[in-house]
Amino acid sequence: MNILRLLNESDYIQVNNQFIKPDQHGASEEFADEDDVVLEAHVDGQNLVLTLGDLEDATPLADGGFWLEGVGYLRFLSRQSLH
Repeated sequence: MNILRLLNESDYIQVNNQFIKPDQHGASEEFADEDDVVLEAHVDGQNLVLTLGDLEDATPLADGGFWLEGVGYLRFLSRQSLH
């Protein structure tokens, strides 16, 4: 599945061991450019800003998450998946 679609459909994001509700996330799957910011959030008091290019460099993992160098483990979650 397209990582941008997963991001657009998510309500929460797991970043390593933290579950966060992003300040801003998502972009048009058809019109997004590599340098478009698609995710902004605060994690452990730090700003996390990722572009589409950053997400496209993520390595898919068997459990449905992704590994992103410099960030770590990412997983996109919906409200339904948390209940």
